[in-house]
Amino acid sequence: MQPSSQRQDHSPLPLAKKAGPILPRADAPKILFSGFVFTAGDPPPSAGLFALTRRIGDFLYPVLIGQADNMAAALQKLHADEPILAAGLADGLCWMARDNARMRVHVLRELVGKYDPPLNVEHRKGRAAPEIAALAPDRGENLPAGEAELGAAKIEVSEEELRDLVRAFYEQALVDPAIGPVFKRSVADWEHHFMLAADFWSRSLLGTTRYTGSPFTPHLSLNLKPEFFERWIALFKIAAAGRLKPAAARAAISKVEHIGVWFQAGLFPPKIPAREQDP
Repeated sequence: MQPSSQRQDHSPLPLAKKAGPILPRADAPKILFSGFVFTAGDPPPSAGLFALTRRIGDFLYPVLIGQADNMAAALQKLHADEPILAAGLADGLCWMARDNARMRVHVLRELVGKYDPPLNVEHRKGRAAPEIAALAPDRGENLPAGEAELGAAKIEVSEEELRDLVRAFYEQALVDPAIGPVFKRSVADWEHHFMLAADFWSRSLLGTTRYTGSPFTPHLSLNLKPEFFERWIALFKIAAAGRLKPAAARAAISKVEHIGVWFQAGLFPPKIPAREQDP
């Protein structure tokens, strides 16, 4: 096989590149997370780090990264305490032996800070990759640090402005020929929908807790198309720029753009081309 063919075969998919650091391939002989070598399979009852992963396409996305004096016992407790893991969110497990506790914490901090696994909270620096966040509840979403990249602490916005934003957006969206029909056939109680949307933005920009859950699940049955998201984002940008102060508008638009990537990653997963058989 030509060297160029090997490189092409192992190039990350476009969606994988957006996750930040290079993700390990599921079929690679070694599992590498940011240069650290992990071994696939159940860990022994000894000290080290472990990563629960989810395969998406050809790549492994970390769902949770942890460290313990006894990896086997720690994982047994995790599966007992975490119903979401027991339900099969993570479909792969790998581990790395490390006796030095201080070194384990250092490596854990580095890996979590680079990959932002959705079930980790401490040491997170941002949101989880959209591909995995579409499947897992992102526990970093409600933390103040989770919104730091949007400048949430610096923006000025009121609940009234957010309610006005919601109504201004839907006023245009409902008459839009592309996305208007989707909203009209999907929403039965518009006042309730306005309230939910305003609560979502209140959580996102003000840190309130009225909105709970994930906005992704209700959209699974709407038969959405990629082009709908382009129009949705374009109309939202107009509404945000017209109703919010500049810093708040930038934060809201950044949030919507992230949601657009997140939703599309979950609704339209990448198609992996079949590999040619070696002669």
